[in-house]
Amino acid sequence: MIAISTSRALRPTFFGPQLEGTAGGRGYLDFGGAVVALTPPGGPRLPNGVETAFRPSLGTAVRIGLGRLQLGAEELTPGPAWEPVPVVHVRPSGGRGPRPDPERLAGRGPGLTPAGDDILCGYVAGLFLFHDRRAEAMEIALAAAARTTNLSATLLRHAAVGELPEPAHAFLATGDPGPLAAFGHSSGACLRLGLELAVDSDG
Repeated sequence: MIAISTSRALRPTFFGPQLEGTAGGRGYLDFGGAVVALTPPGGPRLPNGVETAFRPSLGTAVRIGLGRLQLGAEELTPGPAWEPVPVVHVRPSGGRGPRPDPERLAGRGPGLTPAGDDILCGYVAGLFLFHDRRAEAMEIALAAAARTTNLSATLLRHAAVGELPEPAHAFLATGDPGPLAAFGHSSGACLRLGLELAVDSDG
């Protein structure tokens, strides 16, 4: 099988040494703490995502590397690359507030990715995209990653280098909040809040 698309950020993993992992629920594959997401065709793409209709059963042994993703007896090649770093044409209206604290927010709140993590993802992505404060973004992301789930930790590391879920791309390209508002139960709203807090963040 060929993936419909694969995040550009995953290509080094696809073509690197082989890693072994396990299929979790909802299309998430855990490779020793680094999570790869299998996203449905036409659904919101993720910076750690592979777009495909295939879903392995829970607990299936999976492998990635050497140019392929093995899902039990099935084998998937990467297909076209999708760029997870958005092009920023419209900065969101700045939200004045305290600097989000990873010790207070990481792993906190409802959702598959806790709401606090989503705020932090938006904030560190904003530091990278709006201010080029790369070291600070990564420092916050790594501090939060140590306090939360493997999925959130993976997304935080991606966000620290400006890589965001597809609905955030539309928001930063056109200012349209619709796709982001519809993303997840609260993930989109929390990502937006984090991005807004980053706009006027003092260096």
